[in-house]
Order: sequence, then C-alpha cells, then structure tokens
Amino acid sequence: MFDSLRRALSRVGTWLKSLVGIVQMLVVLVLLVVATLIACRPGEEPNANSGFPQALREGMQAPRVTVAVVQPSVVSGTIEVDATGTMVYRTAVSIVPQVSGRVEWVSPNLREGGSFSRDEVLFKLDPIDTQLGVQQAKADLAAALADMSVANAQKDAAIENYRILNPGAEVPPLVAQEPQIERGQAAIDRAKARLLSAELALKRTEFSLPFAGKVLNSNVGVGQLLSVNQAVGQVYDLKELEAAIAVSNRDLSALAPVEGRGLLLDSNHGIVEARVERLSAELDERTRSATLFAKVTTTGHQLVPGDFVRARIFGQAVERAFILPEDTEQANRTVWIVRDGVIRQQPLVIHDRRDDGLLVEVFEYHDGIVRGTMPNLEEGDTVQLVGSRSS
Repeated sequence: MFDSLRRALSRVGTWLKSLVGIVQMLVVLVLLVVATLIACRPGEEPNANSGFPQALREGMQAPRVTVAVVQPSVVSGTIEVDATGTMVYRTAVSIVPQVSGRVEWVSPNLREGGSFSRDEVLFKLDPIDTQLGVQQAKADLAAALADMSVANAQKDAAIENYRILNPGAEVPPLVAQEPQIERGQAAIDRAKARLLSAELALKRTEFSLPFAGKVLNSNVGVGQLLSVNQAVGQVYDLKELEAAIAVSNRDLSALAPVEGRGLLLDSNHGIVEARVERLSAELDERTRSATLFAKVTTTGHQLVPGDFVRARIFGQAVERAFILPEDTEQANRTVWIVRDGVIRQQPLVIHDRRDDGLLVEVFEYHDGIVRGTMPNLEEGDTVQLVGSRSS
C-alpha cells in the first residue's frame, strides 16, 4: 500500500515539474512578442545594427569600449608634395671650330666629364694662316688709304684749275672727281672689313665658350686637322642643368599655380634648392603624369645629368588646418569622432600627407578624434574615453 502511494506521488511531482517548465516557456514567448510589438510601433524602426529590437536594447545596459582620442588645435601649414626625378640638361652644345687649322694645344679640361669656366680656352689651332691673313688685310687697307690720298690730291687740283678757267661757276661733280672719291672710300671700307675678319679668324684659333659647363664627350687631339663647322664633341651649360620631376594630376592641383614653386632636391651629393620653371606640355602616355622642370638655384653643387633626386615641392599655404596622427584615419578617408559618449563617422578633406601627420581641413570633433583601428565599432555605439569615468 505504501509503495503504491509513493509511485502516485512521484507521478504527480513529475507532472508538476513539466507544467512549471511549460509555463516558463510561455512567459518568455509572451515577453518576446510584447517586446517585438513595442519595437515595431508606427513611426519607429528596429535597429538594423542589432539582432535585438530597439526597445530591448534600450532596456539593457550596453557595454562601453574604451578609446583613446586626440584633440588637435588649429594651425597653419604648407602643402608639400614628395616626388622623384632625374637631373637632365636642357640642350647639348656641339664643339665646332669656326676656322680651319691644325690643333697645337688642348686643355686638360677638354675631356669627358671635365669642367671648364666661362671664356676658358679649350684648344688652340696653328695661327700662322690667320696671322698671314691679318697682315694681308692690313696691307690692303694701307693701299686703299694711299689711293684715297692720291684721289683727294687730284680732286683738289682739278677743282682749282676749273675755278681759274671758270671764275664764279659751280664745279661739276665729275670735275670734282666725286665718283672716284666715293670709290676710294668704298675700297677703304672693304679693306677695314677684311682686316676685322682676319683678326676675328685669328682670335678664333683659340676656342672657348661663353658659359661655364661640363664636357659630355670630346674628340680633339694635338696634331688633328680640323675643318670649319666640323663637330668634335659636346658640352652642356651648368646653368641649363635641371631636374625633371614626375607628378600626378592630384599633386598638380595642390601645387597650382606650379611655376615658381620652391623645392628641395635630395641626392647622393646632398640637398640643394631649386625652383620650378615650367611644366611639360603633355602627359606621359604610360603613367598619365606630368613633368616639372626645376632649375637648381644653389651654386657650387655636384649634380650631374642622370643623378636620381628626391624632391620636396612646397605648394599652397593653408591658413586653418589640423595635423592628425596617421592612426586616426579610418577607411574611405574618414575618422571616428566622439560626441556625448557616442561614436560618429566624420569624412576627411586631406590636404597633405606629411612626416608629422595628416594636414586636413578643420571640422568639429566635439569630445575628440579616435586613434587606432576599431574594427568592432559602429556608428552609434557608446564609448568611454581613456581616463574618464563610466556613467
């Protein structure tokens, strides 16, 4: 009898436990339905960033992420563009003698890679032929002057005789021998021109150039017979040395107007100053970049054609800007800003990427700009600043 009673009580207990479980499940389902109805009331939308209804989220205590922020001050700055280029010379000047002759002396500087100064004699030709030409021109001039003296004497005699025979009459030009005088004067002028030409030819037996430069190549040797207009080498003017620097269209916009911009050129020979003189007339077909040509303004430099240079070009001045650490930049040129403990996304207008950070347009950042990558943050999340208390 007692065993039967125990079994009956056991069955009742099991049934009661099942009933309690069913009731608990019904209560949870009712709460979920009520919460869903509240969240989906007209004029309200569920939070798309969560699997829970908005009303349920508001009723929960959201955990806060601790973030570090920066609060920059407004500064002024200059946009700087970093680029690379190569040293080139604008034109190569050919070494061409203007007179013929045999080379009797060559400067040791007239060798490939040699340097020379303005008006420095680079080689000399045998001057004997031109010296004889000068002497002949001097003799021709002396003869022309003598002929003019005779003509003048004959003119004076003819005029005097005519006036004796024809007192008071005007002396005709033929009697005054004016054509003969003019012809004699022309002969003198020709003789003077021949003398100047001969002296110039003699001067040109010593070859020099009107600029300081460097020798690209040379084929001049002692004993060599040179002819007029025979090219025997090439040089370039040091003042014509310039840097050809490739820049993108975006960088050109930051530098506009580009002519006259200052820059620094860094190479194995050190750092020199330069200034942009002009911009290429067309874009490179392969890279779609433009080329700046900058003239070196530092004197006494050791740059040569073909040297690789790193250029820092100074562009437009920015009166009001922030300098932000690089780790503040998020995807798509944005930053996270904190406003009243809530994270917000802020687009950036980046003027320049510099060694000390990002030069950006001024914007309202409220409590601060988040530093570092936060892959789990979403706009609208609550955060706690480093060093602040959680509410």
